[in-house]
Amino acid sequence: MDAGIISHRYAKAIFQFAAERKEEDRLRKELSFLSKQFISVPRLSKTLDDPTVSPDVKIKLLTTAAGQDISDTCDKAIRLIVKNKRTQYIQNIALMYDKVYREEKDLIIMKLVTTEPASDEVKGKLVDLVKKHSNQVEFVTTVDKDMIGGFIVEIDDMRLDASVRNILKQLRLELIHS
Repeated sequence: MDAGIISHRYAKAIFQFAAERKEEDRLRKELSFLSKQFISVPRLSKTLDDPTVSPDVKIKLLTTAAGQDISDTCDKAIRLIVKNKRTQYIQNIALMYDKVYREEKDLIIMKLVTTEPASDEVKGKLVDLVKKHSNQVEFVTTVDKDMIGGFIVEIDDMRLDASVRNILKQLRLELIHS
């Protein structure tokens, strides 16, 4: 079976379970933290994939990686995944949970990257524009001095790169190909 299908099914079931317990917001934070641990600690994946490591040790590793004082919902989700021998999918499940969460909550993530901090007025106008299409907007701003000027706006999977760095890169590519 396809890893994406498995991850999506688990994420959706876990979300429904968490929503019934009114812990979907907390679980999102816990699974997001857990997902980042796979990047910070590459050995975690290898250990979870090792068939000689007992399920109890895998549960302990994952509950520790999810953070201190994890919710009962997170603990039960981890135990289910380990019990069903799906630990190789747990990072994908955690990432997919965030996607399911955003779909269910009608939440759009918007990122703005600029060379200087954006004013509250600019942020407000951008959020108002996006709120016409969604109930909630999670807005993240970042400063990147290397862009030289301009901005980058990302709304979910769409990206508008109007940075000077990108324009110069495009000009360079045109000169090379002409």
